[in-house]
This record gives sequence, C-alpha cells and structure tokens, in this order.
Amino acid sequence: MRRLIANFVATVWLCLMTYGSSWAGGTVSVWVALSETGGAYGEAANALRSELERAPTSRIDWQVAHWSRFASSKPEPQWVVAIGATAQRAMQELFADDATPPPLLSLLVPRFAFERIADPGRLRAGTLSAVFLDQPPARQLDLIRLALPGARNLGMLVGAESKAHVVAFDKAAKERGISLVAGQAEADSLFATLQSMLPEVDALLAVPDPAIFNSQTASNILMATYRSQLPLIGFSPAYVKAGALLAVYSTPLQIGTRGGEMLRQALAGRNLPPPQWPGDFVVSVNQDVARSLGFVLHGSQLGEQLRQKERP
Repeated sequence: MRRLIANFVATVWLCLMTYGSSWAGGTVSVWVALSETGGAYGEAANALRSELERAPTSRIDWQVAHWSRFASSKPEPQWVVAIGATAQRAMQELFADDATPPPLLSLLVPRFAFERIADPGRLRAGTLSAVFLDQPPARQLDLIRLALPGARNLGMLVGAESKAHVVAFDKAAKERGISLVAGQAEADSLFATLQSMLPEVDALLAVPDPAIFNSQTASNILMATYRSQLPLIGFSPAYVKAGALLAVYSTPLQIGTRGGEMLRQALAGRNLPPPQWPGDFVVSVNQDVARSLGFVLHGSQLGEQLRQKERP
C-alpha cells in the first residue's frame, strides 16, 4: 500500500511538473470544449482566451469546439477547459482510461452539478477545478438582507440534487437573522409543496436545480409568487426579465475571465487553484416587479454594497 501511494504521488508530481514546465518551453496545447456552441458558452471561451493572452509569455495552440468534436484524446492536449456540465462530463470520460489525464478546468457549471459529476480522484490530485456558475450562499443571503430587510422567513424549493446544500444556506440564513423554510419537491409534488410553503415565507429563493426550476416550471412558480405578492430572488438575468424581483449572478465574461486567471497561474508552474465561487458579479432588479411589490431598489447600489461586505 505504501508503495502504491508513493507511485501515485510521483505520477501526479510528474504530471504537474510536465504541464507547468511546458509554459516556459514553447507551445502549450489547450482544448476548450463547449457544451453548446455560441451563446454564453462562446462568451466564456472568448473571455478565457482574451484574459490568458493579455500578457502572453509563450504560444498557445488553441482548439475551441463543441465537446463532440473531441472524439479522440490523441494527440493529447496539455490542458483542458470544459465550459458547461455536459462538456465536463464528456472530457472526464474521454480521459477516463488515461493514467495521467491533462488537468481539467470546468466553467459555467453549477456547484450542484459539478460535485455530482466530478471525478473524486482528480479532485484529490488537484488536476480538476472549476469556477461555479452559481453564487455562494453568504452572498445570496447578504443580498436578501440588504434588499429585503423585513424578511424573516425565506422559502427555498430543493430537489434531489440541491438538497445537500440546504445546510449551508440554513447556516448563512441564521447568521443573518433569517429562518430558512426548505421544502423538498418531486416533479409530481412541486406545486403542492410550493403552495403549502407560500403562506409561511416572506420571499422565495430560487436555486439552479433543473429538477425544480426549468422551462416547464418557471412561469408557474413566478406566477404563484407574484399572485401571493411575494418576491422571488432568482439566479440569472433571464429570471429577472421573466418576473423575479432581483438576482445576483456572474456573467459568462466574468467567469471566463476568472478561468483565464486561474489557467495562467497554473501554466506559470503553480498548482491549479481549488474549485471556487466566482469573485465578480452583477445584481439586476426588475423595476416593474419592484414597483408592484412596493420596493425601491437599484441593482448597481446593491452590488456595490455586497462588494463592500466582502472586502477584507
């Protein structure tokens, strides 16, 4: 067993040394696998590339394509970036039989999805990392406290994927004097759970669990909260546009830029940073909904207040 551990450590060290030293040695091969072409995935890929090429010290051989275009791992890249959960899963599977798979950085993936599909061995080895799509619980609860100071009971619908994170949200809520009312819902009981929750809460927090918030359920959830005159806190600009009161989120540009910073650090010979929340963010407010509910809110002001709370 001791010999196996020693061999494993030596292999990981050799792998990291090889990838780190390649930056100084000439051309570095980087694959960028997209879950879908264009849109947010393309924006994040462009931001990643722009950030990494701002101060180039070596030539990068970029290959940016839909994940399905990388049908073979030969010739093997030195680094892989997966944008979106589908691409992350595909790139992990592509190199599953590789004794020393290239380091993989995942972008635009919700933490729930990342933790569900992440290869535990690669996480332990430090060759898998991410910039999550969603926001840390503390940031979301700080926004609710700033925007809705009178809110005392916060509702949150969760599914099988997101229920594991209720503890973190409950802790952040309690630290801010808010009671979290979490309801686990299945597809056939979603709206019954929601209707029983609404009289008990002052606001509803949406989380990026596709089993709960998707194209089939979103409009009905928004309508139910609006009819109850309860604010819904979303997790994307699309939800704000559709009728959520407000949301804090990071743009593909912000996430791609952070990914470029992390990859540049790794290419310089340092370790790939651990999976992390996005550092930069935007707060958006639906002013029509705010007026209807009697709130006066400004996204830029709330965003600056959040940044001040997070500064050391």
